[in-house]
Amino acid sequence: LLTRHGRKMGYALSMRVVKHHASEHDAWVVVDGRVYDVTLFLEAHPGGRNVLLPHLGKDVTDIMQDLKSHKHSKFAYKLLQDYQIATLASDDDENAKDGDANIDGAELRCTDENSAKKDGKQVMTQRELDALVDWKRPLLPQIGRMGDKYDEWVHSFPTTDHTVKMFQNEVLEFLTKCPWYLPLVFWIPIAVLILAQYFSTVQIDVVRFSSVAVAGVVFWLLFEYSLHRWAFHAASSSYWGNIIHFLIHGHHHITPMDDNRVVFPPVPALIFASPIWVGALRLLGYADGYAFLLGFLIGYLNYDMTHYWIHQRVPRSGYVRWHKTRHVYHHYHEPNCNYGISH
Repeated sequence: LLTRHGRKMGYALSMRVVKHHASEHDAWVVVDGRVYDVTLFLEAHPGGRNVLLPHLGKDVTDIMQDLKSHKHSKFAYKLLQDYQIATLASDDDENAKDGDANIDGAELRCTDENSAKKDGKQVMTQRELDALVDWKRPLLPQIGRMGDKYDEWVHSFPTTDHTVKMFQNEVLEFLTKCPWYLPLVFWIPIAVLILAQYFSTVQIDVVRFSSVAVAGVVFWLLFEYSLHRWAFHAASSSYWGNIIHFLIHGHHHITPMDDNRVVFPPVPALIFASPIWVGALRLLGYADGYAFLLGFLIGYLNYDMTHYWIHQRVPRSGYVRWHKTRHVYHHYHEPNCNYGISH
């Protein structure tokens, strides 16, 4: 991570990386050697979003400074600072303005610019990290063999083409992908069937049922945060530990814009949920247990849909825009913070 005047500035990225973020749902630009994610700014741009669209994924320094086309005020530059996510790698400086630099990677620096170490460990450059894998081959066997280099690699910087191949077997590869609507299609019918049986056999106390359901939502928030922080971001170095971590969560940090790997597939979700399902019914009983589980399910589906929306869409709600800003920081600045998605 780079710093300037004591402030974290994110990664040093190559122009090759920036060029792939050129859509209205994933909009980056370069100004004066700094990389900005202006996705949330498109609709607020005084000249309208259409002015920016042709220039996404490019260096717009000359355009910003062109007095003939439009003079940008000091306020415009100050406003832009809120959207900075990185700086441009020094190797790209001479080539950035043509928007077509062919750089194989970006050097990842630690928070102390004068040091090549972080927490007492040698920090690898992005080129060294990229060299750990052959992106044209399935990743899982290669990831298993990374050993203690895996944790640094998986939290280095995402690939640029928004997807990776995990398995050689096409059926297994297909099963790693999950369209955004599948959790809704899978879980809502199950919930409806269970609740239909529940309401036909239990005399409902509306206040108690609602209170326990709210408790289920609150429990989900705690569960989500804890799972993300202490399980999904646990360090791994063993062969199978690396593979399991990558399958569960690591792939999302390498390819955060892969729209088929944002929401949690139903089968692993069912595995994670089973102990909670069984535990709730045993501890709370049938009546309160299913009320609790309904709230837990509502919390989970809200999490998955919010997560997808902040990655793949441009939120209009101020609340969701705030979540997107926090989550972008988690992915592109510091992975060890902002663990919560739906709170």
